[in-house]
Amino acid sequence: MTLAQSKREDRAKGAKGPSTLRLLLRDPEFTDQLAAFLRSVGQRPLVSGPGQIEVDAPGDELNAYLRVWGVMHPDADVELH
Repeated sequence: MTLAQSKREDRAKGAKGPSTLRLLLRDPEFTDQLAAFLRSVGQRPLVSGPGQIEVDAPGDELNAYLRVWGVMHPDADVELH
């Protein structure tokens, strides 16, 4: 079974799992650094453009990672969509 098939089955059963969330960075210079940070905590980010990252993760988990990121990079504004 592929990951996509597994996700479809989980949705059909009503399971709450990760959903694709978009991160927008005010300064695109931080894009690669944030993507590397997310990989370091076990996420699989996809850089979809300058200052844009997509990641499949539960929102509360991603918020925790972004709080840590914000402490490490106070000048890097990130919006979660």
